[in-house]
Amino acid sequence: EFALLLTSVPVLGDRSAPMAYALRQAHEIAERLAAPTEIAGVRMSVEVSVGVVVADAGTADLAELLRRADIAMYQAKEGGGSVATYDSTRDAASTDQLALLAELREALEVDDQLVLALQPAVDLATGAPTGVEALIRWRHPRRGWLSPVEFIRPVENSEQLGTFTRYVLDKALAVAAGWAREGLDVPISVNLSARSLLDPRLPGEIADALRRHQVPAHRLVLEITETVVMSELEVIDEVLATLRSMGVQLAVDDFGTGFSSLTFLTRIAVDELKVDRSFVIRMAESPEAAAIVRTTVGLAHELGLRVVAEGVETAEQRLALAELGCTAAQGYHFFKPMPADKIGAVLGTLLDGARPNVFPLRADGAS
Repeated sequence: EFALLLTSVPVLGDRSAPMAYALRQAHEIAERLAAPTEIAGVRMSVEVSVGVVVADAGTADLAELLRRADIAMYQAKEGGGSVATYDSTRDAASTDQLALLAELREALEVDDQLVLALQPAVDLATGAPTGVEALIRWRHPRRGWLSPVEFIRPVENSEQLGTFTRYVLDKALAVAAGWAREGLDVPISVNLSARSLLDPRLPGEIADALRRHQVPAHRLVLEITETVVMSELEVIDEVLATLRSMGVQLAVDDFGTGFSSLTFLTRIAVDELKVDRSFVIRMAESPEAAAIVRTTVGLAHELGLRVVAEGVETAEQRLALAELGCTAAQGYHFFKPMPADKIGAVLGTLLDGARPNVFPLRADGAS
């Protein structure tokens, strides 16, 4: 992060002139930094987010100006643009977000605040577990339980992303190591931010974590969303190719919601497609949603991939997916996310009881 102080700004009797001048400077900085550059033989593009605030008689305090500029910078990140001006109407929310990030930094150093919730996916034919997704929850000392929706996006836009990603991977692999000691050979899935995939150090960090916990690479599944910026695929390709060569499995999360699903699959070799819950829950009343699910299942089979339906909540949805040939399903109809100390027993029960048609369904849709 850099702070740039503009002095001798022309006013010319126009109160808006200082802001216009600052915005011109900010956009010029953003454009220059965005120009591709080559580092160690790799061509890279750098994105910058700039927050702009203008001092007036009421904001002469330097600390207050820096605070407002910081808030504007995060507003620029959230808006997807490169430059944003301070907006007082969003001050309270932004200040709260900055405070939350500061508290998260402390939570990463305390063992009992960030907790894994684990949700199995089950084979629709046998009921055996096909994998478990690791979901992070925050047991905040003042705010209570926080879901990922409340803090993941700010983390992805912050410098804490790398530390947070390593923390979640370490927690997940520690759980997988415990399963291995109990004789449970079940893969564990971890969601990765697109920004994490732009870090060339990621494969090495994952390899170190796998060695440290003595977990075979094939038991780790990394879930990535197809909304990864296609223009960055040259860099991401290298990272994903390295992970694949290590034996780590790759899954495409929320498949069907992005703008480039098929292009994505032609560029990235994956093992699994996860059908987004927004299509699954509307299968019964929406022919379009049902068609998307049916097509995705067929595409996965043609490509030799596993396909998992997310967000299954009813027996009717389960039956429809089974009839389409969907490999596995995940959702509240089967299991809600559960603590790590309970998941082992559930997996053991599922493996011991796995058999064809473990979830029989009568023609009227009743279990």
